[in-house]
Amino acid sequence: MRAVKGVSCGLAGFGFYLPEKEVSVHELARRAGIPEIVADFAGARTVREAAAGELPSDMAIAAAKEALEDAGIEGGQVDLIIYCGAGLPDYVIPQTSGKIQHALGATRAFAFDLVQGCSGMLSALQTARGTIALDEGVETVLLVSADKWSAFTRCHAADSVFFGDGGGAVVLRKGHPDFQPLCFNIFTDGTYYDLWRIETGGVKHPPTAEALSAGLHYYDCYDRKRAHGPFKEIYVPTIIRGVRGALEKCGLSPSDVAFFDMVNANLKILQIVTDSLGIPVERTSADTLRRYGHFGGMDIFFNLSRALDENRLKKGDIIVMQSTGVGFTWACGILRY
Repeated sequence: MRAVKGVSCGLAGFGFYLPEKEVSVHELARRAGIPEIVADFAGARTVREAAAGELPSDMAIAAAKEALEDAGIEGGQVDLIIYCGAGLPDYVIPQTSGKIQHALGATRAFAFDLVQGCSGMLSALQTARGTIALDEGVETVLLVSADKWSAFTRCHAADSVFFGDGGGAVVLRKGHPDFQPLCFNIFTDGTYYDLWRIETGGVKHPPTAEALSAGLHYYDCYDRKRAHGPFKEIYVPTIIRGVRGALEKCGLSPSDVAFFDMVNANLKILQIVTDSLGIPVERTSADTLRRYGHFGGMDIFFNLSRALDENRLKKGDIIVMQSTGVGFTWACGILRY
């Protein structure tokens, strides 16, 4: 493994908020008119559903408080907050990060939103690591995400991906020895930036009464022919290329990977990717995918936390984190425990 350059940092705390209500993925498929075999490929048994009055910011703040407690710090010690919800926030404007900063009493923290779909948390980790490496006084960064997919997807489904609600947060600290980011490989193909979108609500298509009555305020796939044609053909090969590229940057190979941690969107894709890389399913996040399903950008950090709690990791282990996000972005990061 190549030596890691720059200032070291690591994940010092994890926090998550999962609503109590669980909804069967097969029931969601029936409601959306999707064949049950598609739900079987997705792999999850249930996803969570937030209460009517719960906002993404509420779930984000709850997760952030738990992450700060796990790291043994208070809000006033945080230098930077990056909020990276994958879907709709409380408001289109203003940004959610300001509300989180105020709720945590993080009075010295600069806060901003990073919009990168379900790859947002991993993109934020790369951004936070780079900010710490600048060595300009930023030593503690809070990455936080939350989504209420049930509020703007039809039966939680958007073209056969079943979304759950929840929040997640991690604390990244300068000099912390655990879960240190080593290498990233993140790239975008804007050819497919608008395949999945919310049609109305922006400047191009204001939220008129006609648009709302037509259901254009729901997140959906607006070109299924391209999604199931050229995009589908490149999707998995691009994941594999991204993972191999990240490993090469670190001077590693798939045989060095102790835990392969992938966004919880589709079990079949996880199996295809790991089979291609030669990584046994026992060293992946498949079990957590089956139990909890897809929440958004927080998936991979939730999976990592579960693996830690289940004593599946030991010091020095190499962890691959992989996610994808609408827009369309593929993201891979390599961590060392």
